[in-house]
Amino acid sequence: MREVAGWLKLPVETTISRLFKEVTEKQISQLESVPHKLRGQIWRKANRAGVSKVGLNPVQWVDIDSTVDSVCGTQEGAAKGYNPKKKGALSYHPQLAFWAGSKEILQAWFRTGSAYTSNGVVEFVKQLLAHLPNKTQLIIRADSGYFVGALLDLLDAHKHGYLIKVKLKNLIVLLTGQQWTAIAGQPDWEQCAFGYRCGEWKVTRRFVAVRRKQLKEKSPQADLLETSEYDYDYFCYVTTESFTPWQTHKKYGERATCETWIEESKGQMGMGKIRTADFLANAALFHCAILAYNTLRWMAIMSGSQTLRQWEPE
Repeated sequence: MREVAGWLKLPVETTISRLFKEVTEKQISQLESVPHKLRGQIWRKANRAGVSKVGLNPVQWVDIDSTVDSVCGTQEGAAKGYNPKKKGALSYHPQLAFWAGSKEILQAWFRTGSAYTSNGVVEFVKQLLAHLPNKTQLIIRADSGYFVGALLDLLDAHKHGYLIKVKLKNLIVLLTGQQWTAIAGQPDWEQCAFGYRCGEWKVTRRFVAVRRKQLKEKSPQADLLETSEYDYDYFCYVTTESFTPWQTHKKYGERATCETWIEESKGQMGMGKIRTADFLANAALFHCAILAYNTLRWMAIMSGSQTLRQWEPE
C-alpha cells in the first residue's frame, strides 16, 4: 500500500482515524459509486483479455439482502432492530446487492440498526440501475423482506425480472384453495401456479408455490374433527420468469450462496467490524471493506483461474 500510494511511510493509526472522521455525506455517496466505475474497467479488460465474459451476459441475476452487525458501546447510528442472534442489542443493518455470476458486491448501503429490511430498497435499486449498462436485464432475487409492491412496480416499469419470496398474512389460506399437482420424481411434493393481485397492487402478477407433505405429530388428545393425518410446508414466490414452480423453488434456493458471501465479507474482510464512534466514519470504513472484497474478486477474474475464483478471500 505504501508503494502504491507513493508514501514514504505508513501513517499512524490516529492519523488514519482522523481522516475518516472528516468524511462528509457527499464523499460517502462518492464511495458508493467507486465500485461501479472500477467494475466497468475490469469487465472491459477481462473481455479483451478473453478471461471472462461476465459483463456481456444479457441477463444477470442479482441477489439483494441485508445483514446485521451488532455493536458494543454507543456508536453513532447504532440502534435496536431486527437482531436474531443478539436480541435487543444495538446494531447496524447494511444492505447489499451481489452479482451472482462473479460474487462481486454490486452496491452497498450502510444503515442504522433500526432500518427495516426493505427500507429504501426502491431508491437502492434505482441507484443500482443508474450505474449498470442499459442493455443488461436484471433478475432480482430476494427473500420475503423485499416483497414490496413499489419494488415490483419499479422493476416492471424498467422491464427487469424478479424472483421474490411471498409474505402475506393470508398466505396459507390463499395456497390451500389452489389446484395442486404432484411433482414428477419428487415424492410428497406438489406444485401450483396462479395469478394474484394484492390489495394495493394495480396489476395481477404470477405466483408459484410448492408444498411438502409430512406426517402430523401425534397429539396426546384425539381431535374428533381432524380430517387429515398430514401437514404441509408451503413455499411461495412471485416471479416474472417462466420456470415451473419446482424449478423456481430450486432457483430461489441458490441465493443461499449470497448469505455465504456476506459472511465472507464480514468475517474475512472486516466489513462493518472496524468502527469508530462516528457514523459517517464507520460508513467510510464499511465501503473501504467493500472495495477490498471486490478487489480480490476482480483479481480472481483477471487471473483466468477457476480455482482462484472459487477461493474465499481468506
